[in-house]
Amino acid sequence: MFRAFTGEGRSGALRRLIGVLLVSALLPLSWGAAATPAGAEPGPVRMVTDPRLPGHTIYLPAEPAEHTPVLIWGEGGCVAMNSLYVDFLSAIAARGVMVIDNSEPYGLGLLDQAVMNASVDWVGAENARPGGPYSGRLDAGHIAVAGWSCGGLQSYELAVSRPEIATVGIIDSGQIVVDQAQLDRLRAPVLYLLGGPTDIAYENGVRDFEHLPPALPAFLGSSDTGHFGTFLQPRGGAYATLLGDWIRWRVAGDPVAARTFTGPACGLCTTPGWSVRRRNID
Repeated sequence: MFRAFTGEGRSGALRRLIGVLLVSALLPLSWGAAATPAGAEPGPVRMVTDPRLPGHTIYLPAEPAEHTPVLIWGEGGCVAMNSLYVDFLSAIAARGVMVIDNSEPYGLGLLDQAVMNASVDWVGAENARPGGPYSGRLDAGHIAVAGWSCGGLQSYELAVSRPEIATVGIIDSGQIVVDQAQLDRLRAPVLYLLGGPTDIAYENGVRDFEHLPPALPAFLGSSDTGHFGTFLQPRGGAYATLLGDWIRWRVAGDPVAARTFTGPACGLCTTPGWSVRRRNID
């Protein structure tokens, strides 16, 4: 029996929720267009909005290069609340990745397929718009999508509906009700990051990994961090590093980032506290 996302006990879930809300309440209430938050190492990050993509926040490397990889991020709880992910998303952007968060700066809204599809549409349009700041500079045909908890479920749906999606990150997530037809439609390599047996989505994510299409490359890494993983750690912790490496490898072809996941002694394979499983990855 696999658990749905209701199960670690009401008191434990309440304590975790209170902790997240307290952390978000302590975050700054505004930023400048070129601010560099604490999570932005190793390079500066700009956080901007665009009137052509209302209700979203864009995290940019200081100077986007040609064919900059793009990540579309799906928040947990099906609630678009940017303030919970500033360090995490900034750390990924600092690796040379444009990150699109589906809420306005420190805003609050609902996460659904409409807002995530709007992000995909915007990437293609801006990459093709003559004279625009991103014209010809985005890898619009090979977009990454990833999400935490409910955002992971939204990421599955985007991955099977949009041909631009080149890789998927499922973080502390997995199908609540088995939908093998959806898994069979996946064609982009999948990274699973799970929080061990105390993660309420752990069994769901493991089950999904085991039922992916036989030839699809996939990597599963798990550590005992629970359902909130490392999001609240400085610079987003290991999750930010691993998702950044995965995108740098699968989208940008970075051979150094690939070592985290490939080879008999891959970087995460030899990291204490982590267990890994691989499919169709040497």
